[in-house]
Amino acid sequence: MASGKRVASVLGLLSMGAAVALVAAACLGGTSAPRHAAAHPAVPTSVRPVVPTSAHPGVPTSVRPTVPASGCTATVTLVESWPGGYRGAATISNVTDRPMNDWYIQWILPPEVRLTQAWNGTLMQSGPVAMIHAPVEKSSLPAGSTVSDIGFVGAAASPPAFTQITCG
Repeated sequence: MASGKRVASVLGLLSMGAAVALVAAACLGGTSAPRHAAAHPAVPTSVRPVVPTSAHPGVPTSVRPTVPASGCTATVTLVESWPGGYRGAATISNVTDRPMNDWYIQWILPPEVRLTQAWNGTLMQSGPVAMIHAPVEKSSLPAGSTVSDIGFVGAAASPPAFTQITCG
């Protein structure tokens, strides 16, 4: 049985790597107007402790990267859930002294959780990797500014946790 768990762990890591590669490839090309000039940063390996902010104690709802190496900070939170679905919100803050063009927020979802729609951003998902890009009409985030009206809806059997949040 222990061998099966190791195989499942390795397969999970391989799936995660493939999902990140697919999202990065989608952002870098495949359309007539590329969304980003550089690859997305690696998913951070250390995050701050999770603080529940929902009516579901013990369910992690948001995590921040410990070091904003990309010049931004982001949050993703669970706003509400119901049988079979949920609604979330995201924010991104530009902590630099220059505008961020074509910004994005990326996070990891539990297995079997899907995003179905988003507003004030363009939704992408590949396996467990979820991403919201800047909408075309608001693709620049001025220095020192925050966008906090980003929302999304998804399908899940139970309230999901959002982990390994990055931005750029």
